[in-house]
Amino acid sequence: MHFELSFERLSFPRLAALSLVLLLVPTAESAGQAEWQRTVEVIAPVEEELVTRPLTDSIVAMIEDQALSPKRTPQSDTTATLEEIEAALSGEGLALTSATHVFITYRFTQDNGRLRRRILDLHFIYRPSAEQGEDIPILYLDLSEDDLHQQLLAEKGTPVRVNEVAFRSFKEQLGFLELQDEATVVRIGDQIVRDAEEAAAAKRQVLRTLQTLTYE
Repeated sequence: MHFELSFERLSFPRLAALSLVLLLVPTAESAGQAEWQRTVEVIAPVEEELVTRPLTDSIVAMIEDQALSPKRTPQSDTTATLEEIEAALSGEGLALTSATHVFITYRFTQDNGRLRRRILDLHFIYRPSAEQGEDIPILYLDLSEDDLHQQLLAEKGTPVRVNEVAFRSFKEQLGFLELQDEATVVRIGDQIVRDAEEAAAAKRQVLRTLQTLTYE
């Protein structure tokens, strides 16, 4: 049976979605090697019923306790104290708790047949209602350092209702699979995802790729 793919029949959004899918599919050669890596960025809402709300509170508490100096944006060249960030936000009529969305960057790596998942950073923003202005950065946290990654994502979390001494770590609850219903893919590697069709196609392919690599 022979299939022909006619690019003349594909609209530009469909071509863009197809290119993202191809970015995510491991080749036969790479799948058998020790190294395969993809970086995926998503955006998820910060809401009371989601893990993203207690995550925000835990980050603020940790910064206060350890006197950390975070940034407001990934592009910032300098860090700031929590008080300085709070003062700047106050001047814009906002607070650290005003975040409405968070960007989460994942890195998936297959190493010696083992699939590894890591959250690289978190970027909280305030997104006004449609047509009311641009995104306003709230807080950016680089999690490339193992100690900070461990303290926030592995050692902190939310209580388990049926067991007072147990908790579910943020690392577990912030996984790509766990947030698949709420999160939207916005970037694959260096390629920006620009519309809903691309985002949906990219999410489906990420899920399929992770499932394939997990059970190989």
